Amino acid sequence: MICRTRLNKSGFTLIEIIITVVIVAILGAMILTFLSKSLVDSSEPIRRLRQSSNLNRVMANITADYNRYPKWRSLTDYSVGNRVLPIKPNGRYYTCVSAGRSGVSEPSWSDAPNVADGTVLWDVKPWSMSPRVGMWKNSTNYLVDDVVMPTSPNGHFYRCKTAGMSGATEPNWPVDGGSIINDGGVTWTRLIQYVKETVGMPDSNPKSNGYGQCPGVNCVPYYVITNKFIKFESYAEMDIVSGDRENILKVTIGNEQGEKLTALFISN
Repeated sequence: MICRTRLNKSGFTLIEIIITVVIVAILGAMILTFLSKSLVDSSEPIRRLRQSSNLNRVMANITADYNRYPKWRSLTDYSVGNRVLPIKPNGRYYTCVSAGRSGVSEPSWSDAPNVADGTVLWDVKPWSMSPRVGMWKNSTNYLVDDVVMPTSPNGHFYRCKTAGMSGATEPNWPVDGGSIINDGGVTWTRLIQYVKETVGMPDSNPKSNGYGQCPGVNCVPYYVITNKFIKFESYAEMDIVSGDRENILKVTIGNEQGEKLTALFISN
């Protein structure tokens, strides 16, 4: 008897292979899309944090430019290098040379070294160091960014815009308006007005200036939302009108993601 063996061969048909390839492609596309979105979303919080940090840095630069010489405060921790003005200006400012906490009452400021104040020691800042600050002096060479106060203080400081020698007689110091003060070969502007002009006008254009440290690799453009003088009446904020003092400047800046920061700059 002859025995014949029949081989039963089985496998995937072409249609099955095509269907499998299509399913794998669809699943692969779905996985790739999900992973791509996850990777993008995972970087979003970092980008937002960086944007927030940049906005804070810009406002800190603006504040530091205006408050370069803050008034002395009691029971305050000061670090070496901090600078203060006496509450009643005497034409000088003082640099912390030994860190500590200021006293309950203001010290007697003098030109002697190591003025004791609680656990802090202050030294008068030499006039030769730039930028300089102090009472206005006649027939004196001033540099750009030097800051003076009138010999009869009016609550405002004035910043040098054009270097030169001051005149023989003291100029009239305005407390409002954006006019330039001519003083011999020097021109001055109110410090609060200088900040207002440098911050920029409110509009839809990003500002690139020194406050954003532009130009440069760390340039941080910002948007100006509010930049105007205001007043408070019965605890309500109002725009100033003709005759009001321009001694409170309100600045609000923002970034591309809609975050905002507001600061008030106040002269006495």
